[in-house]
Amino acid sequence: MTFLTAALALSLVGWGQPGTSVFPLARIGQGPRAAAMGEAYVGLAGDASANYWNPAGLGQFPDYRFAVSHHQWFSDIMDEVFHAALPAGPGAIGLGAVYSGDPGIEYWDAENQPGPSFRTWNMLVSAGYGAMVASGYYVGGAVQGMYENLYSSAGYGGGANLGVLAQPLTFIGLGLSARNLGVMRYGSEWEILPMELTLGGNGRIGPVTATLDAVLPYDNTFNARAGVEYSPVPQLALRLGYRTGPADIATLGILSGLTAGLGVTLGSFGVDYAVSPYGKLGVAHRLGIRTALVKRGSGSVVVNVVDANTMTPLWASVSFSGIREIATETDKRGKLELSGLPRGQLVIHTIRSEYVPRSDTLLVLGDREQHATIALRPLEYGGIWGRVFDAATDKPIGGIITYRGPAFGEQTVDPAMGSYALRGIPSGEYTVSASGPTEDYFPQTCTLEVEPGKVLEKNFRLLKRRQTIVLEGINFETGEAEILPKFRGTLDRAGAILKENPDIVVELAGHTDSREINTEVYPSNWELSQARAEAVRDYLVSNFGIAAARLTARGYADTQPVASNSTEAGMARNRRTEFRIIEQ
Repeated sequence: MTFLTAALALSLVGWGQPGTSVFPLARIGQGPRAAAMGEAYVGLAGDASANYWNPAGLGQFPDYRFAVSHHQWFSDIMDEVFHAALPAGPGAIGLGAVYSGDPGIEYWDAENQPGPSFRTWNMLVSAGYGAMVASGYYVGGAVQGMYENLYSSAGYGGGANLGVLAQPLTFIGLGLSARNLGVMRYGSEWEILPMELTLGGNGRIGPVTATLDAVLPYDNTFNARAGVEYSPVPQLALRLGYRTGPADIATLGILSGLTAGLGVTLGSFGVDYAVSPYGKLGVAHRLGIRTALVKRGSGSVVVNVVDANTMTPLWASVSFSGIREIATETDKRGKLELSGLPRGQLVIHTIRSEYVPRSDTLLVLGDREQHATIALRPLEYGGIWGRVFDAATDKPIGGIITYRGPAFGEQTVDPAMGSYALRGIPSGEYTVSASGPTEDYFPQTCTLEVEPGKVLEKNFRLLKRRQTIVLEGINFETGEAEILPKFRGTLDRAGAILKENPDIVVELAGHTDSREINTEVYPSNWELSQARAEAVRDYLVSNFGIAAARLTARGYADTQPVASNSTEAGMARNRRTEFRIIEQ
């Protein structure tokens, strides 16, 4: 927290106004991959340019990384960029250098007369270090030196970049970076660098990586940046991004915020390209080459695979990721060894037929032999059986049962008995879905835990769209709306249906017989039927936790009889509550 507090304090002191900082080269995004993704890179910092974006990202690299790129701007301005990440101790050293020059600027004197053109140039060099402080958590810092030649004047200065990076889950990254914390000197004057504080994040789902940065600059307004990278195959990456700053998109046009590019990787080498439009000013192009060289350390890992119950050795297929990526297998004694490993995280994926696969993470220290015993648990089997019913008629129906977990598949439900049986499936957690024989039925999904040697029973009662279910047996005393204890079993069935179908909204319709009522509580049958419907709704809400928004209570008095009101039995049937599905 001390590091984070210092970064925030240094970034916020003397927060300035537009035009109050110098050396614009320090704010130009470095590297074609980051540029193509809208310069939203602080939460990712996934290549050697991490020294510029977030030096904490250097701690992610167990191998040597080098990158050079050429940036071609409008008006013949060109940048040449170099980055390197060199593993050292628990992290990596980052080195960077940027040269930017404009070879031909027109000269006009005080009398507005032309003179010979002149050249301006800028130089920025940096060195930093990032390290892992806990599994998935990194800190880093970098120092910078700058020089600017403006023909009639020159300036020099220095600054620092500070950052933290967290990967609480393998598919999520969060970063905070305070950049360009420093000053430049021009003659006797000291000027502030374009400091900025950036909070960034990224998420990965399969071949897609998405990034988002929120940037608070010292001398400009808040801006946001976003990018996405899609890799249909490991050798190709397609990139797209958008940024609302630092360029003024209000002046240059909304399309000036777009960025795009691609990357091609062949073995340890890669080529990246990015294009960024700047409205009437023109288009900027970035082209870079990168490489990664495996660092050979002095660490080794001996893996032993055994049966979790008997501890006897097992042959198994093993693949590694992290500091070493390789797929191999153990010998007949369940043993294999990796050597020449640097410090870092090694993920071990172990698979054997008839055993539960597992993944383990090991922190390799890089200077000694370490042992990892992988105990595989034999697959154990259980089963699920049950029946599928129509929720209104309680009669068996056909349909399809699908299941997904340690095993997956589907089974047709016997239409005569409405029964199904999933036999001999590996124990574990399953998602089981039941669909009816026609599309009129709402499908139902649940999660079940199959235990070894046991058969679990699960019945499904499926509802039809726009279906009305009469809650048989729910009766009320004449002129009353209080639910009697003997009718709660029927209401419990209705509550179970609602819990099994969490996406439906129902109407609870209350009805009376034809005898008119006129009491102080219920002036007419309309108020009585409404009260009966509300009593059912309150019961379902309080006893089953059903959201009140899913239940609409409405009274219909004696306007919808289902039997003759000339007999006591007929009137009893008319004093009912109905369960009507009105939407999903």
